[in-house]
Amino acid sequence: MAEKTRYHSKSRKYAELLDSRFTIPGTEIRFGIDPLIGLITGYGDLAGAALSVYFMYFATRLGAQSGVLIRMFVNVLADLAIGVIPVLGDLFDVGWKANIRNAKLLEKLEQNPEKLEKQSSLLMWLLFAVLVAILIGIIALTAWIISEVWETLFG
Repeated sequence: MAEKTRYHSKSRKYAELLDSRFTIPGTEIRFGIDPLIGLITGYGDLAGAALSVYFMYFATRLGAQSGVLIRMFVNVLADLAIGVIPVLGDLFDVGWKANIRNAKLLEKLEQNPEKLEKQSSLLMWLLFAVLVAILIGIIALTAWIISEVWETLFG
């Protein structure tokens, strides 16, 4: 049980670092390094999604049910998909807080061990492969757009 508690403690601290470490002075608006990384056009949101896979990994280590892993995946995917939209995506990152959502799911897993199963690692790797494929697709699309623009301008 100590190992599971350790996951929760680390996960909560990690989620807060990513999603709510800082406060905009004079407001109650909190944000973390995930929205800051997301400001790096194109690849910042990819890096943020890569950092968010941590929660899915530990949910798998705990033996999470497939539904929990899918909810975590959807949180990360929504953060990535909307996060790539300039300005709107950064505002979404500040409000959505996918990592805190996933840390709360991990906490619920630790509090309700009856919601665990042992077949979640296969689903985790499948979802991880889908996320990697999406990331590679975004990178490839970005490279293709840049090459087309380059060819049009200087070709």
